[in-house]
Amino acid sequence: MTLVLAAVMLLAGCSSESLQRTGYNTLQNIEQQRCGNDPGEQCAEPQSYDDYQRQRKQ
Repeated sequence: MTLVLAAVMLLAGCSSESLQRTGYNTLQNIEQQRCGNDPGEQCAEPQSYDDYQRQRKQ
């Protein structure tokens, strides 16, 4: 129970923007690792979170 309470308090201190940025970067890293494991696949250059947000707002 104490661990759950500590996790909730920690997450409450993080901003929504920070959580979104962390989630986006995590997914980018997972995709790069997955792509790197397949030698026949051409990997796309990772896009920064800021570029992603700009493109999304257009």
